[in-house]
Amino acid sequence: MTDSQTSSGTDTVAARLRAALDPLDLEALAALLDDDVRWGGDEDTPDTCHNRADVLNRLARQRQSGLETTVLEITPGERGVMVRLNLRQPAHPGHDHDHEWTVNQALTVRDQRVIDIRGYPNRYSAAVSAGVGVDDLAGTQAQHVTPILNVSDIAESIEWFARLGWSKTFDWRGEDGTVGFGGVTSGTCEIFLCRNGQGGRGDDASWMSIWVDDVDAVNALCDRVGVEVVHPPSNQQWGGREMLIRHPDGHKFRISQALYQEH
Repeated sequence: MTDSQTSSGTDTVAARLRAALDPLDLEALAALLDDDVRWGGDEDTPDTCHNRADVLNRLARQRQSGLETTVLEITPGERGVMVRLNLRQPAHPGHDHDHEWTVNQALTVRDQRVIDIRGYPNRYSAAVSAGVGVDDLAGTQAQHVTPILNVSDIAESIEWFARLGWSKTFDWRGEDGTVGFGGVTSGTCEIFLCRNGQGGRGDDASWMSIWVDDVDAVNALCDRVGVEVVHPPSNQQWGGREMLIRHPDGHKFRISQALYQEH
């Protein structure tokens, strides 16, 4: 970003925003908001705010609900300020796990006051809206890859993965009450599960590689909890120790660890 891409107004607002948001100070934030500031998308929803009081009341309710906010980035641009926040909602009745997500916003600035707050699905779009310089290819960089498996039963698949030490991240019910989608996680890895979704199973099932620290520990766990082992652990000529297990719908997982030779 060059000096021509910011103005003294947005620089000043960005600095004051950081002081008001980290930690959240509603009084300091109020001084930065226009009387008629709007917070929302193109169309009105029950959450849309139309003035300063609406914004402050919404933030106060979020804080009272236990929502925790961490500032990730505040960057001034030509038209406003890009703000990235990490939000964390601690577990409460009806939710098994903490819910954590990132918010990307563009705050339009006029006369050193925020007149519009707009959320975006990613940093790239928020930066463009605020007039922050970005790499043209920044929006195309993969952040992570999540495979989606076609399964016959979401609950049974989640239970199968649980035997391997994976945890359920979510499950989603359709209008008929049937669980049609879900997710499981282990470490930083996640797999989505889709009931009767795209892709095959059985003879057309997926094959996936999962890397761990100790293949033999996984093999012992599979023996103990009754997970089908297609091939037991063995050293491979390409420098890995691997085993193969099978999901009830036929999906195969190659469990691997790197072998390092000492010289």
